[in-house]
Amino acid sequence: MTRTELIGFIRLARLRFLLYNTLPVALGGAVAVHEGHRIDLGWYALAQGFAWGTHLMTHYCNEYFDLDADRANRYYTPWTGGSRALVDGLVRPSVALSTSFVLLTGTVFLAVSMPTLPARLMAAAGIALAWFYTAPPLRLNYRGLGEVTVAVGLNGIWPLVAVSLLGGTVPGLILLILAPTAVLQAARMMVMNLADIESDTRVGKRTLPVLLGPRRAVTIIGLCQIGAYTALIAFTLAGWIPWPVGAAMAGTAPMSVWLIARLRSGALADHDPRRMTPVVFWASNHVALIVCAALVGMLVETARHADDALAGSLIFLTAVLATFLGLFALRLFLALRRLPHLDAAHPVERRTEEVST
Repeated sequence: MTRTELIGFIRLARLRFLLYNTLPVALGGAVAVHEGHRIDLGWYALAQGFAWGTHLMTHYCNEYFDLDADRANRYYTPWTGGSRALVDGLVRPSVALSTSFVLLTGTVFLAVSMPTLPARLMAAAGIALAWFYTAPPLRLNYRGLGEVTVAVGLNGIWPLVAVSLLGGTVPGLILLILAPTAVLQAARMMVMNLADIESDTRVGKRTLPVLLGPRRAVTIIGLCQIGAYTALIAFTLAGWIPWPVGAAMAGTAPMSVWLIARLRSGALADHDPRRMTPVVFWASNHVALIVCAALVGMLVETARHADDALAGSLIFLTAVLATFLGLFALRLFLALRRLPHLDAAHPVERRTEEVST
C-alpha cells in the first residue's frame, strides 16, 4: 500500500466521529453503576469495542454504497458529503467494501461473545441497522428511514447493550434519558442530510429532507428540538429522571435555539461552506453534548448515594468523561481555527486537505 493509499484508507474511517462513541457506552455504564453494579472492565471493553467496530463498519460501508451521491456533491463540508477519499481516487472502492466486510465479521463475533440472549439480540439489531443504512437491498437512508435508523443505533442500541452487559438488565431510567437524545439525534441527521439535499435529489437518495422539502424539513427539525426538551422537563418534574440529570441535559437547550435560528435564516440554503459548516458541526456536537450532560448528571446523582464499593467505578467513568472533554476541546479548537480558511467562492475546488483532516 502506497502512502497515498494509506492516507485514503485512514480518511475513509472518519475517525473524528468515533469520539462520540465513548459517551453512550459510558452513559450505559453510569446507569448500571446507579443501579448498584460495579464496572467490569472486560464487559465494558466489549461494549466499547462493539460500538467502535459497528461505527467503523458503517463508515466503510457507506463510503462504498454512497459513492454516486458523494461524487454528485458539489457543496460538501468537513462534516457532510463523505470522506472524499474514494471521490478523489486515493483508494479503490473495493478496499472500502472489503474492509466493511472484515469489520462486519468482527462485530458479529463480538455480538456472539455477549453473555445473554437479550444483549446478543440487541447487538444483532444494531449490526443489521448499521449495515443496511446504505447497503442494499434495504438502503434505509435512501427510503426516508436513515435519520431514525441512526437515532435508534447511536442513542438506543449502543447504550442499551452497554447497560445490559454491565448490569444484566435494561432499567427504565436509561430509556427515559435516551428518548430526548434520540429525537435530537434524528433531527441532527436531518440537518446533515439537508446540507446534502442538492446532490441527494440528483441521484435519487430519498432522505427525509428530500421527501419533505427544505422548508418542511426545517419545521420538523425545530419541532424535534421543542419536543425533546419538553419531554425531558416533563420526565424530570415527574421524578422519573433524577434532577441532576435533567438539569444538566436542559442546560444544552440554548444550542437548540441557536440551531433553529440559523436554519430559519437559510444557513444551509445558499450552499456557502462558511455558513454551512458551523451549522452541521454544532448540530452534530449538540447531540454529543446532551449525552455528555446526561453522563455528568448520572455521575453526580450516583455519587450522592453510592457506597464505597462503587467508588472505583465512578472514578473510572469520570476518567472516561474527562478524556472525552479533553479531546472534544482539542477538536473544537482545530475546527474553529480551520473554519476561516474554507473558500466560499470555490467550494468544489478548495483543497482536499482542508475538508478531510
